[in-house]
Amino acid sequence: MERYDRMGSFFWLGLGAAICIGSIQIRLGSFHRPGPGFMPFLSGASMMLFGVILMVSTLRRADNEKGETKDTKLWTKQNWMGFCLTLLALFGYALLMDFLGFYTTTFLFLFFLFKLTEPKKWLMPLVLAGASAVLSYLIFSVWLMSQFPGGLFGF
Repeated sequence: MERYDRMGSFFWLGLGAAICIGSIQIRLGSFHRPGPGFMPFLSGASMMLFGVILMVSTLRRADNEKGETKDTKLWTKQNWMGFCLTLLALFGYALLMDFLGFYTTTFLFLFFLFKLTEPKKWLMPLVLAGASAVLSYLIFSVWLMSQFPGGLFGF
C-alpha cells in the first residue's frame, strides 16, 4: 500500500505544481485585490502541501515498519464499490444543488461520505456534516457574501 501512497503523493505534487504554474500565467494579483489566478494558485499550493504530507507520512511509516509491509490490492471489490458510490454521490450533489439548495445538499453529501468512508455510529457523521455545512455557511455567505442556490427550503 505504501507504493500506492508514494505514487499518489507524486501525482498530487505534480498536479499542484502544474496548477500553480498555470495560475501564475493568468495573473495572481495581490491578497487584497486577487486576480483570476489567485484561487487556482491556492488550490494548487494546497495540493502540493497534501502531497508532501502524504509523502512524509509514507516515508515515516516505511521507516517504522523496517521493510515489513503488507501489500494489499488496490482494486478489490470493496474499493470499487466505494469508488462507484462516491462518484455517484458527486453526480447526485451536482444534480440536487438547484433543487435542494447548497447547504442542504452539502449536508447530505458530506453525511453520506462520512458514513461511507468509515462506518461509524450515526451521531459522528451527523455532527461532522452539520458542522461542515454551518462552517461553509459562515465562510461563504456571511464572511465572503457569496450567493448559492436556495433550493426547496430557501436556504
